[in-house]
Amino acid sequence: MVRVYEKKSRFMVEIRFRWPEDRTVYRERVRSPVGSKTGSQRWGEERERSLLRAGKAVPTSPPEPVTAKEVPTFAAFVQDQWWNTYPAAAKNRPATLREKRKHLDLHLMPALGSVALSAIDRRAIDGLFASLTRKGLSPKYTRNIGGTLHKILTTAVEWDVLEKIPRFPKIRLVDPDWDWFTAEETTLLLRKARDAEEYALLLFPFDTGARAGEQLGLEWGDLDLHHRKVVFRRAVSEGVLGPTKTGKARHVPLTGALVDALKAIRHLRGKNVFCNRDGSPLTLWQLHERLEGACRRAGLRRVRWHDTRHSFASQLVTAGVPLRQVQEYLGHTTIAMTMRYAHLAPNDGGDMRRALERGKDGARPASAESGSAIS
Repeated sequence: MVRVYEKKSRFMVEIRFRWPEDRTVYRERVRSPVGSKTGSQRWGEERERSLLRAGKAVPTSPPEPVTAKEVPTFAAFVQDQWWNTYPAAAKNRPATLREKRKHLDLHLMPALGSVALSAIDRRAIDGLFASLTRKGLSPKYTRNIGGTLHKILTTAVEWDVLEKIPRFPKIRLVDPDWDWFTAEETTLLLRKARDAEEYALLLFPFDTGARAGEQLGLEWGDLDLHHRKVVFRRAVSEGVLGPTKTGKARHVPLTGALVDALKAIRHLRGKNVFCNRDGSPLTLWQLHERLEGACRRAGLRRVRWHDTRHSFASQLVTAGVPLRQVQEYLGHTTIAMTMRYAHLAPNDGGDMRRALERGKDGARPASAESGSAIS
């Protein structure tokens, strides 16, 4: 058995086995002549084989040290290995790959391109994050860049190019501001739709919480108008049809108004529910253009298309729909994402005040003390 461990910044090799001749135990601990853990392990295994070949009665000298593998620079590893393999293996959406490419070209390559992978330590990473902050980049974007770097270094470890990666600093994020329309504002907006197709197009995200890509990829086969349900199976990203953001299908009930609106625009121009007059698919730019025009005609503030999804969730929570149910409709993988809407729940704190109410002497009323415990 060969075991490698670190002691005082050096790798130690422990070799232990039984001699075949008399089954007595041989054991030795030596300082590794190799500077990497993997190299030390190989050196120790070769040392063990050499001892066993020589036999107990014949002394043997340690083998020649194993030459550590040459570690490539960050740029060489990314360009020659990682980028040629990772995108296809990860099956990222086009927008995600575009963002990673941007992280590399604008920030990671200029800062770390000429640095050996093994030299990217915590100090180098802290320096990178500090430079990104000085550039005025947001904490979220800085964390995303760090995520790309972390993935590259993790892959290098998995491919046996690196021994380990340093710890990354944690970046705390503040929940970004977002806007949403109330039910009254949504009604005012929908009244300004120019025709039945635009009305259905605008109503759909407000009543289903669909992401833009999911709506662009929606097909008639995804709708069950009789049972008033829709299933989101796919999404369009950068003009490419693929899976939903989470990679899972999501079922959402349809309102009566939305069912009527969809029936009114039933067409034979193709399988896509929302498309141009010639049957060609709509683009994300067209969605923004339709929403912006309706906001302008209604005299409402301009919002992003994604804010229709925020409006869907906010209106549900305001109406008292449980957060867990809203999470399911939105397709959030964790409840933490849905909790951003928790403050909209119809609760003025009266239950808490009644439970903790005290008299002038500081004592709680008997009715409060005898009540059920807060679970």
